[in-house]
Amino acid sequence: MSCPQVKFTFASALLVDKAGRRVLLLISDSVMAVCLGCLGYFFWLQEHAVDVSAFSLIPLISLGVYISTFSLGFGPIPGVMMGELFSPDVKGLALGIVCVIASLLEFVVVKMYQNLLDWFDHGITFWIFAGFCVLGTVFVWFLVPETKNKTLQEIQNELSGKKKNNRKDNPKGNRKHQMMDSLTGDHAAIV
Repeated sequence: MSCPQVKFTFASALLVDKAGRRVLLLISDSVMAVCLGCLGYFFWLQEHAVDVSAFSLIPLISLGVYISTFSLGFGPIPGVMMGELFSPDVKGLALGIVCVIASLLEFVVVKMYQNLLDWFDHGITFWIFAGFCVLGTVFVWFLVPETKNKTLQEIQNELSGKKKNNRKDNPKGNRKHQMMDSLTGDHAAIV
């Protein structure tokens, strides 16, 4: 299982600047939801005494595709985006907080897995995880901005709901001006 993971992580590194971060997150999370849904359905059928011997490869395929698509998007992309979303003065602290919260959530998921199996069965447990992937896809669709080829100021403006600052005097130099504006703020140094 680690061989596809390495390949798809490498593919993600190649695709992240071509396809965009948001697109890879959407593809990754939606495919992960389908994989967990299929896995849940397989186990639900098995737990309800349906002969699933003809579909014995479904768990292996679902798990392989899940790991591969996680490695394509939701594995590496959040780390890339965190570096782009925070200004240099708070980046270290913010990344530390995000890493602690992510580790705590991973711990909760691992600990809750057995409880979910005890309360429900394998099928419903995997459907619950698929539901969280669907929620993640909706979150990315509506709230996560595309950060590809954007300055920190452009990203911050988009997150705060401000309109883009279009410079009509030099449309080709628009990005150059915005980068300078983000470096100097409202005050320009006088030499």
